[in-house]
Amino acid sequence: MKKLFLLIFLGLTPPGYAVEIQQIPSPDNANALQIDKSGRRDVIQLRSGVKVSRLFYDDIDTLKPYIAKTYNVPLTKVGKIVLPTFLSAKWVSATEVEITCNSAVTLGEHETEEFDFIALVSSGGKLESVTITKKQPVAPAKREKSTPTKKKRA
Repeated sequence: MKKLFLLIFLGLTPPGYAVEIQQIPSPDNANALQIDKSGRRDVIQLRSGVKVSRLFYDDIDTLKPYIAKTYNVPLTKVGKIVLPTFLSAKWVSATEVEITCNSAVTLGEHETEEFDFIALVSSGGKLESVTITKKQPVAPAKREKSTPTKKKRA
């Protein structure tokens, strides 16, 4: 009876959620870039030995000067930056990784702009350089007007 109850109980419990963590090790395997895509936003962190640094979270505002320069707006007009979505990464050397991400920013009152950025990050988690690329807005497809055909009466 206890075995039957246990089997029914285990069958009714929902399965745990799968965690999708991608690891990109450095060439010398001393460091690793970890990307967790299981949540609502991607968590990008750099593991160097026992030290783990979460990238583009607490230090997301360090991108503001680069965004202001790219969009030719004053730094005070650059508003909230959306947490980035991971696209790709590659290790440039044993101590530097190049990370490509997608994000968006509020400029001024109500204008939101999407952009991609490539960040060069040292193994200590320090942002070395950033290159921001504007995303072109997607224009809706044009629909051609169709003229109704007239039926001929016989």
